Amino acid sequence: MTVRIRLLAGFAAVTALMLLPGLFAAERLAELRDLAVEGRSRHAGAVLAVGRLQTGLAELDRDERSHVATGDPGLRASVEDEISRMRHELDSLRVSPYAKPAAEVDPMVDSIADVAATIHGFMARDRVAEATDAFGRLEPLLGESQRRVRALAGAIDRIAQADFRRAESISAAARQSTLAGVLFFVLVAIVLGAWTTYALVRPLGRLAEATDAVAHGRLEDPPDLPYHRKDEIGTLSKSFRAMTRRLAELDRMKAEFVGVASHELKTPINVINGYTELIEEETQGELTEHQIQILDGILGQTRAMSRLVSRLMDISRLEAGTYRMEFDLVHVEDVVTGLLRSFDVLARAKRVALQVQIHDSAPETAVLDIDIIRDEVLGNLVSNALTHTPEGGWVEVEVWGEEDDVVFQVTDSGPGIPEEHRPYIFDKYYQVERSRAVGTGLGLAIAREMVDAHGGRIWLEPRAEGRGAAFRVALPTANVPGGSATVAAGARIHGPSESR
Repeated sequence: MTVRIRLLAGFAAVTALMLLPGLFAAERLAELRDLAVEGRSRHAGAVLAVGRLQTGLAELDRDERSHVATGDPGLRASVEDEISRMRHELDSLRVSPYAKPAAEVDPMVDSIADVAATIHGFMARDRVAEATDAFGRLEPLLGESQRRVRALAGAIDRIAQADFRRAESISAAARQSTLAGVLFFVLVAIVLGAWTTYALVRPLGRLAEATDAVAHGRLEDPPDLPYHRKDEIGTLSKSFRAMTRRLAELDRMKAEFVGVASHELKTPINVINGYTELIEEETQGELTEHQIQILDGILGQTRAMSRLVSRLMDISRLEAGTYRMEFDLVHVEDVVTGLLRSFDVLARAKRVALQVQIHDSAPETAVLDIDIIRDEVLGNLVSNALTHTPEGGWVEVEVWGEEDDVVFQVTDSGPGIPEEHRPYIFDKYYQVERSRAVGTGLGLAIAREMVDAHGGRIWLEPRAEGRGAAFRVALPTANVPGGSATVAAGARIHGPSESR
């Protein structure tokens, strides 16, 4: 299943789950609407019919009295019309649920009709006395009819109350069911959405981590990427694996080329350097000053090329995993003294004060590769500091102890490193001011790897721009004397540039 189909299916499922409570609520509301419409029309008609029955009984009583008293034939017709209308109203009530209480009124209307017919017969023959006696039998029937009509009205009211309670019950049940359904389906939708999100975000996050690792120089294809998936993420994972393997192969070929080229370049450089020195020795006193300057220039350039080739060979050995270090127990003071001895002449020539300060907290001894730490690490820092410190400035080397570490700090009074360049000073070949760059940008990259191989750290201390630079190196003092270490193949080659 592709990611697109998975997402569409998830959205469709969530939409369907959210629609179900709405559909249920709509069905319940429709039932309530039907009940309300039916009750309104049915109960209202029944109430009106009862009202007309009560009115008809009252009018019948009045008209019959007047008929007996006056003998007006028109009143006889009014009584018969009233009886006919009452029968019609009862016919309208002979439907469920009013049929039973309405049936209690039917006999009374029939009895009233019979007595009224008797009264009318007597009145038609002018037998007023018999008609009056018959009217006496009519009055109790009218009273009983009124009582039964009131009972019918009460029954209608009870039926209406039952329908109202039923509507309330439906409403409450619909409300509870809808709320429970909404909560349940929201929970299901959340679980479904979380599952879909997890199924997409987790592999993408793992790919992001692997990509970040490649960006930091670890050219490995992690075995836990979702290569088995049949969707776009699986295709992306396979493409990432192919890219990583290709990059690793290119990196290996690059390191191999650098190593071979550097090795092959050392011989002709040494030959040029040797012939140049031989010319100087054999022609002393015979060369003009201009020729001597040319030979000095050749020697300077060959030495610079030799240093560059050595750096490239170091890089090649670091990336190939063949750079070995030997750890010995050395005196910390010897490291600093050797460093001062190496750069004192250069500092005097540049008229820069080179200062050394060993604090009381500094350990007396440490286990490290003295040649690498003194020459490749601290020597590179001091060389950089002297290069970028103007005449009349100063460079200071400080040493102190922190817990199980010995800490070296090289500080100068130069222009410092601009804020925008500081995040990148540990990148290989990076040079802060390329237009005035001196070197290759590899020296401190190598130093960073050497410090890492010692289990230490090297970093740039934060300082205000224009107030010099301070690089700090912290090395553990507890390495094994006489031991050795090899920098792992494929190590990250980052570090402060040689030129800033």
